[in-house]
Amino acid sequence: MEGLAVAAIAVAFYIAWNIGSNDSANAMGTAVGAGILSFRQATLTIAIFVLMGAYLRGYKVMKTVGKGIVPEGYLTMEMAVIALLAAGVWVTIATVKGLPVSTTQAIVGGVIGVGLATHAPVNWYTLGKIAAAWVVSPVLSGILAIFLFRFYGWVVSKIKSVSTIEALYKALAILGGSYMAFNFGTNEVANASGPLVGAGFMEPKVAGIFGAIALSIGALTFSYAVMHTVGKKITSLGPVSAFAAQFGSAIAVSLANFFGLPVSSSQSIVGGVIGVGLLAGEGVERGVIRDIVFGWVATPLTAIVISLAIFKAFSLVGLV
Repeated sequence: MEGLAVAAIAVAFYIAWNIGSNDSANAMGTAVGAGILSFRQATLTIAIFVLMGAYLRGYKVMKTVGKGIVPEGYLTMEMAVIALLAAGVWVTIATVKGLPVSTTQAIVGGVIGVGLATHAPVNWYTLGKIAAAWVVSPVLSGILAIFLFRFYGWVVSKIKSVSTIEALYKALAILGGSYMAFNFGTNEVANASGPLVGAGFMEPKVAGIFGAIALSIGALTFSYAVMHTVGKKITSLGPVSAFAAQFGSAIAVSLANFFGLPVSSSQSIVGGVIGVGLLAGEGVERGVIRDIVFGWVATPLTAIVISLAIFKAFSLVGLV
């Protein structure tokens, strides 16, 4: 059991590191892409607010991920390790390719996979609500981002002082990124720590701190490629459009947090970026969007397949 506990901690750290590597762009990619914050400034801000969000509000989504998909009592430590490992493998592949895929979808796919492999009951009603939130969140983010872009564009047009405008841009970038990072902690950290909480290995607050630290390390060491994709490759962003995309997606994720739904901040921020890109007349790189959408569709399905394959391999060597 001791060896299994060490493995669980290691795999949870691995997936949280992957979340930081891939999903930290959702909080600060637009600000970095617009040249408002440096990469190091962005990752430091992420670390502070992710920790706050995970510790203060992460328990609701942890409960859904850890106990809502496969009912409490069925998710064992072995199953948690397999689900996390399956998700981590796929997210690592996507991160190397610079694709902002959904870690949420990967974890949910991994949990479904081990549930199917062990013939445990799967709460399809809860999964239906989660899937619906995955569809609604990027659309809602885009709509909110368009509204915010128009409003703040009007505010900025009334300011005559260049120095005041520059200070406002900086403040908007920090505010929007910090708000998104806080929501990132409340929602995304649960993807790494939720299975451990569901298996009874950690208390939510301890799991939140652990996941936030591992996530921050991932953001610092391996997130630049995806930040570049979100901030530069989809469409060109100015300071106001960057803030509108960030804040619109943050509001959408906040609504999901209220209902305890593990939505994808990747999908939310991409929806916000597309919304302001179209409104501002910058256009959208369809090839990049096509690759991202493919990643969204492939992620839960691939995670299920990987989870089933890992469970089969572990069964052959007597680990489960």
